[in-house]
Amino acid sequence: MGEPKQKVISIKRPNESIDGKTINYLQSHPFEIGMDFPELVMFTLKVYWLPLVMLSLGVRDEQLRQTGIWAIGQLEAQISSIRRICGIEQDPVAITSLLKPQISITTSSENVPVLGNMSQEQFNSREHQDDEDDEWMEMEVPEEVKQANQMLGWNG
Repeated sequence: MGEPKQKVISIKRPNESIDGKTINYLQSHPFEIGMDFPELVMFTLKVYWLPLVMLSLGVRDEQLRQTGIWAIGQLEAQISSIRRICGIEQDPVAITSLLKPQISITTSSENVPVLGNMSQEQFNSREHQDDEDDEWMEMEVPEEVKQANQMLGWNG
């Protein structure tokens, strides 16, 4: 019986190019994560591409979702590290997109016009009424968002 087939990657770049310097850096700096250079390269490839690979292999539903959550968590952690190292402020657009939304609940379908069909007067009247008697629903923040926020240091 022969050895199992293996995929081999060989990357050669001039030492003085940015690619060569990147390879040299990764090979010469030990990381606390306990990976040697080939493992680090494969980890990096998986973080970036594994969800698409899984999708192309026909993986769907919860397994694909969990793979995506893992990859996003790894990428967001790296983004957070890069922000800290480079002194880059948090992106206000990203922060506001993660804020807990407040959703109003309509308890009856009576007299609920479609916004596109409302006149300005109807809209103003409805807006004033909503201010007086809307109920607010507290939304549970998904665990993945909590974990992502924690990794990014956004525990607010």
